[in-house]
Amino acid sequence: MTKQADLTAYLFEGIMLQRFDAALSADMLRWMESSPRYTDFVDIYRDKIRKKIRVTRDPESVLDVRSELEVACRLLDDRRFTLVYEPYASAKRRGPDFAVTYRANLVFNIEVARLRVEASGSEGTGDALQAEREPESARKEDRIFRILLNKLGQMQSGMGNLLTIHTREELVRTIDLGKLMQTLKTRAEGKDPAFYAATRYPNPAAFYKDFHHLSGILLWASSPEIQLAQLWVNKQSRPGLDERVARLVAQLL
Repeated sequence: MTKQADLTAYLFEGIMLQRFDAALSADMLRWMESSPRYTDFVDIYRDKIRKKIRVTRDPESVLDVRSELEVACRLLDDRRFTLVYEPYASAKRRGPDFAVTYRANLVFNIEVARLRVEASGSEGTGDALQAEREPESARKEDRIFRILLNKLGQMQSGMGNLLTIHTREELVRTIDLGKLMQTLKTRAEGKDPAFYAATRYPNPAAFYKDFHHLSGILLWASSPEIQLAQLWVNKQSRPGLDERVARLVAQLL
């Protein structure tokens, strides 16, 4: 067996493969066979990845893990990037999925999220906050809001933080992230009661304390036929992430 096949066997050892597990197993093997750097990444974090796979037993959660692992694979296609997987887990605090180093001296974080497909067939975040009787476009925008508000607290101070949201091609093409984020800020600054009722923030100052740590949002879709991404850069972030680097990440995804 090849090293890639051995690693795949180890990751999925003892699991009675369901269809969604089998698909992830095939993807992992294919990604490793196409990238020695990704093979090394999986080898380093084999126990962490194996544990994630073993405790993730529903299709949507498996796809969440797949999104994380696909981001790693795509970033490692560029030799200027190196990755640390779940760098803040040892401190037992919430933090982004990856610490990324670019050209050995620029360090920033990437958090990976995915817009889930719910039982109804529409995409959602998987949480209990659901909008009812809204237009489809408004529901999708609301779900992006909720992903963002859930993830803001994970952004780390003193460095760049990029939130990537994996979704379908149609949403990447139709959602206007710039307009969406302006609406978010307007609601926060206007002390919209519905906005604050759905968040853990008590006031605009608390919201902006975390919001200033967010460097940008990358909405992306991928399939064997297409790679598509839309980038929004937060001009208010402190410190900001070099926009050229953010756009390079967008190109890789």
